[in-house]
Amino acid sequence: MNETKNINHCLNCNASENEMPLVNLVFAGKPAFICSSCLPVLIHQPQKLIGKLEGAEKISPAKHDH
Repeated sequence: MNETKNINHCLNCNASENEMPLVNLVFAGKPAFICSSCLPVLIHQPQKLIGKLEGAEKISPAKHDH
């Protein structure tokens, strides 16, 4: 028997787990993946994920004391 493995993709840029390291996350009870290059978008500009991550409009950007 041949087993087919599902390939995970970044929710932002669609890079596969074969192209980039992916971080597994859960938001609002749903699993998702984001690549290491797009992780700063999730942290600093989550509004850019609206339409790509359900509920992204509710995420506030990280606050910094610079």
